[in-house]
Amino acid sequence: MKGLNAKQNKAANLRLVLSQVVTLGPISRAEIARNTQLTKQTITNMVEDLLSVNLIEEVGIKRAEGAGKPSKMLCLNKRACHTLAVRISPDMFELGLYFLNGECLAKRTSHKQIAWSSDNIANEVQQLIRESNIEHPSILAMGLSLQTEQGDTLFQHQAGKKLQKELSQKLVMPVAIETTASACAAYQMLFGEAKTLHNFIYVHLGNKIEAAVVHDRQIMLGQNGLTGALGDIFVTPEINQSTGELGTLNDFASLVSLRHYIEKHDKQPLTSVKHLDPIKHSACQNWLAQATEPLRIAIHTLESILNTQTIILGGDLGEPCLDYLISQLRPFIPSIAQQGNRDIVRLIKAPNNNEVSMVGISTLPLHAALNDKNMQTLYTSPTYLQSKVQQLIYA
Repeated sequence: MKGLNAKQNKAANLRLVLSQVVTLGPISRAEIARNTQLTKQTITNMVEDLLSVNLIEEVGIKRAEGAGKPSKMLCLNKRACHTLAVRISPDMFELGLYFLNGECLAKRTSHKQIAWSSDNIANEVQQLIRESNIEHPSILAMGLSLQTEQGDTLFQHQAGKKLQKELSQKLVMPVAIETTASACAAYQMLFGEAKTLHNFIYVHLGNKIEAAVVHDRQIMLGQNGLTGALGDIFVTPEINQSTGELGTLNDFASLVSLRHYIEKHDKQPLTSVKHLDPIKHSACQNWLAQATEPLRIAIHTLESILNTQTIILGGDLGEPCLDYLISQLRPFIPSIAQQGNRDIVRLIKAPNNNEVSMVGISTLPLHAALNDKNMQTLYTSPTYLQSKVQQLIYA
């Protein structure tokens, strides 16, 4: 991406330089200049600003090729700030404290089925901060992902925006909100499998199936911020006799459908899907067989329409289930994605799948700072007095 050398574009240039350091570091000033086509002086100014708040650091010297001077290398200082991650679904509440690079310091999970109000969440967050002996000013922002049990995608989006604003005011900090799929995609771009990719799709198998489409290293937000409802697509012409509706991907491959299937078979409530192993649990294996073909159709649809470099698949399934599911998806339905030369396989399993959702949400505050469009995911109360780091990257 090219930078802009006008004074009024200082914020955009700073975000561009920070993005280069985060995704490509250790990196030299000269390499940043080549990548962004910014002047040497502009790079120097932006780097000095970032060094002044310890957001980046110099980590060594790279020998110059030819007759030039050796270059000091720059990388993200993961300890410059902390981030918080909050993930709320109908059956679970997750809260974590992280370094900037997604490294976890503390985490807690609750399976209590209670209404998580902004007051309850704020109390939990403040307690975690106290127990971790972290000073409030050291927290850059919170990442938030919300999935409600009732309502459609619009209702969920509006509920999330309302909660985002309330938490920002109660906790006196910026809050960035995204779907879990988009949060995972953000992490993959910054620190994971997609650091060098320009376009890909992240599919998250949760209570509802979500997708995040990344084009030119930008997560597509969709009209009014609504996008990624992959589970709503129709994957079968069969009509449900009770509802008269066609079958959607959520009906076959979401965790809600898995729970219903297992509970109907076992005749008792399912406490967690993480422990399920299809090799040892016949009902789980049968459900995966039911989910496979609809998911193959969904992958084929995404490939045919978008033909991205790859699709990354993750979710709230345990590792044994996800591994088994991916093995059953092959061979994929022939699509445009297999034509021509490919540098990357068509489907990648998300590494560290059990942790990636919360880690992804924890990186939303940093991801928001990397360009103006990402900033749309961030809310800061107008009365909040920002720290020096926040003033610099959230300006």
